[in-house]
This record gives sequence, structure tokens and C-alpha cells, in this order.
Amino acid sequence: MKHKNLVQMPNGYLNRTPIFQFILLSILFPLWGAAASLNDILIAQFKSVFTLSDFATAFVQSAFYGGYFLIAIPASLIIKKTNYKLAVITGLIFYIIGCSLFFPASHMATYSMFLCAIFAIAIGLGFLETSANTYSSMMGPRESAVLRLNISQTFTPIGSLLGIVLGKYLIFQEGESLIISLLK
Repeated sequence: MKHKNLVQMPNGYLNRTPIFQFILLSILFPLWGAAASLNDILIAQFKSVFTLSDFATAFVQSAFYGGYFLIAIPASLIIKKTNYKLAVITGLIFYIIGCSLFFPASHMATYSMFLCAIFAIAIGLGFLETSANTYSSMMGPRESAVLRLNISQTFTPIGSLLGIVLGKYLIFQEGESLIISLLK
């Protein structure tokens, strides 16, 4: 891999950090922070809209974290056989598909359709996290790998905060306070 003095070392790390690519990769980190926050907000909303039992509500978390559980190892095998770029693109495609499924799910107003959308998002996030965490650490010299990963991961809480704000304005449009809804 050569590009303007950018060399991949024998240990897989780059000799220097490509700043623009590192920034683009770090922008992915808020995606899973926002999704986790929105998932918690959706549970409260699903419980009231679909009049779900606690057991049925638990399936929302199961769909979300089940996607992570099921896809982590296959994602790592795909990365091993291909590259990080394909894994990131695959993750983004599943994330976009999952987010897009919310539109028909809201019109169909079925719990199972929402679960499918959440599961697709989780599969995308499983690919993204499996690839982006490692790729972030390898985008430069090995000595600064932990620093790069920590810098990238500082964007995750920003996504969590944005997820809460998006949830307030996109999910609770009736003017009901987010805090009041979460306390119910």
C-alpha cells in the first residue's frame, strides 16, 4: 500500500496516519452511540404504542444485541478474507437498510417489522464496530495505536447524546416530554 509516502509496515500498521481517512473512519463511531440511545427510547415507545408485556419488550433489546452477537465472528472472518473497507461498506449498507425499514414499519405499525429493522441496524453496527475499532488502531504507527482508538472512541458519546436529542424530536412528536415518557 503506497500513497504519497504512506507505507504499510510488515506488522500491518501504517508508517503514518492518513488524517482525512482517520477522520472519516472516526465519524462512524457516533453511529453506534446514537443507535444504542435510540434503542432505549424505542423500548419505552414500543411498550406504550403496542401495549407490550415486559417479556415482549425484552425482544427489542434481544434483536439489537442479538445482531451484534450473531455477526461479530462472521464480520471478522469477512475482514480476514477481504479487507476493512468491504466490512465498513457492508456495515453501512445494513445500517442504512435498517434505518430505511423504519419508514414502512411506521406505516405498517407492526412490532415484528420494527424488530427486523432494529436487527438489520445491529448487523450493520456489528460490522462497523468489528472493523472500525481495529482499523482505527492500525491507521498509523503501532506506538500510537491506542491513542488513535481512544480519539475515535471519543465520538461514541457524542452519538449517544445526539441519539437522545433525535429520539426526543423524531419519536416524541406529540409534545410529550422525553423525561415524562421515560418515567412511565
